[in-house]
Parts: sequence; structure tokens; C-alpha cells
Amino acid sequence: MKTSTVLGIVLAVLFSFAGVATGAGYLWTRVDNDRPPVTKALPAEWPSKDGKALRPVPMPTGEMVAALPPDTAGQVLCQALSQERWEALLGGKTLREVQGAGCHLVTTTTDVTLALDAAPANLQDPSDVEVAGRPARLEFLPPKANTRLDVRVLDAPGTDQVKPYLRVGLSGSAPALDTLAESIATEVVQATTKPGPALPAAAEDGSIPAQRPAPAAIADLPWPMISWQLCTALTGRLGGTARPFADGRCAAHGIEAAYTDAVTPRVFPARLAGRPALVTDDMVAVKLTDGTAQELTFTGGGRSLEPLAEAVLPRLLAG
Repeated sequence: MKTSTVLGIVLAVLFSFAGVATGAGYLWTRVDNDRPPVTKALPAEWPSKDGKALRPVPMPTGEMVAALPPDTAGQVLCQALSQERWEALLGGKTLREVQGAGCHLVTTTTDVTLALDAAPANLQDPSDVEVAGRPARLEFLPPKANTRLDVRVLDAPGTDQVKPYLRVGLSGSAPALDTLAESIATEVVQATTKPGPALPAAAEDGSIPAQRPAPAAIADLPWPMISWQLCTALTGRLGGTARPFADGRCAAHGIEAAYTDAVTPRVFPARLAGRPALVTDDMVAVKLTDGTAQELTFTGGGRSLEPLAEAVLPRLLAG
């Protein structure tokens, strides 16, 4: 038998096997895609052991979603869409809770997490996509039961206060998790970046340009807006000028007012402006809201802190 004839037979056999393999792979993919999602019962106890229930929070606008304090960020992400919209997107009854600084949602087929981060995720072999007109990266690898998406919501470097990346993670048996991740990210970005203020540039010392906003309660505001409210309240009482900072602080006349939601739990034996407070010789601390770690402290010398705190708190608590 001629060599060319033998080669032709071998190639024909190889192509035949390739065709069978391709067809089998196609059929397997079709069967896998057509297979009904595996469902599981929703948790009987909710929020979970590590979760927190939702509470009312204001929605940020403009670029401010990237500058939310941790205790607020998860609340905003969970409530960027209504309960009805989440259930329409995810295809059924949906439970929401805050975990850390992120949002966690579960259905009978899908587990979803959303979080803001200062740096992009370390994704494996991601695809470049676009989400709400912004650059994004999508990780969608076999066996396709897990998907992660990173979208950059703000063209600014990440810091302790600025988290310019929104991360969406999905796992479960719902079909087309990649498409679902893009849909979730698109709607959350659109809901939290409606026309509004730009994020102020911070100087090397962390200070930001001053603004005089209309009165607003500081609980759950973005970091810069907290600082502006603090400075407006302090100068309204003390006169002169003040210096706001990107991390929720304001310095005026040797006094510093600072917001935090990461302080070690305190005992608040006193009350100021109707709120639990701790008053010492060199500090006044006020618990801003029930059920959260949000706190406002006054420090500094040259004047009594207690009457100053009591005078400015009504504006900062109720706007």
C-alpha cells in the first residue's frame, strides 16, 4: 500500500474521532445547559450568624459610592436595588444581609456577594467587558459554577477611604452566571452613581477642599460629606475656618471632630443631645445610631468639649 494511501486513512480516522469528540462535547454542553438548576432550601435563620439585617441608608450619587465607610457600604450595595428587583434578576425569593463591608444574597439556586475594594481582584484568565459604560473584567471558568466580575466605578487610586472597584461574585446552579453577573453589576452601578458630586482630591496631608453643605445627618454619609458637615457645624459654633480631611475628620481652633465605625465597643454612661455618650477630661465620644458602631469623637484642648459637642450635635444628628 502506498504511503500516501496509508496517511490518508490515518487522517480520515483522526478526523472521525475529532468529529465524534466535538459532537459529544457539544451534546454534553447542551445537556449541561438544559439541565434544570439544582435547588436548595433557603436558610431557616436569617440574617446568618455573621450577617446583619438591613437598615435604612441614604443612596450615594456621583462618585461618592467609592467613599463609603465600611458599616455603610454593605447596606448601600444590598439596597441599591429593591427587593422586587433583586428577585426579578435572580429568579425567585431572595434573602439579603450585610456581611462585613459587603452584601450577601441567597436564593434557592444562587449565592451572590458584592463588595467595594481598593484594588482589582486577582482573576484567572478574565475577559474584558463593559458595565454601565465602565471597564470591567469577568472571570468565568469551567465548571462554570463560579463567576467573579470587577468593574471600576471611579478612575482614582484606591486608598483606605476610596474603594474604586465593585466586585460581584456568584456561585450556584443558575444558568448563565456570567450574564447574570454583568446584569447585577450594571444595575447596581447605575443605581449608586446617578448624577451627583465628584470625589474631592486629597492633599498629601489628607485634607480636602472645604465645602459648606446644607445640614444633613452624618450617619451613613460618604467620608468627604461627613468631614464637610463636621467643619460646617464647628465653624458655625466657633467661627473662623476649619480643615476637612478625607477620612471623616475636621480640625478647627485646636479641636478635632472625627467619625469612625471601627472603634472597640465602648460603655456610654452619659447622654448628650439625647444620644449615649462618654465624657472624659480630654474626650467626648457619642454613639450616633443604635445597632451600629458609628461614633463621633471630639478631642483637643483650650475649651470644654462637652458644651461644644452638645451644641453641634443636633445639626449632625438630624440635619
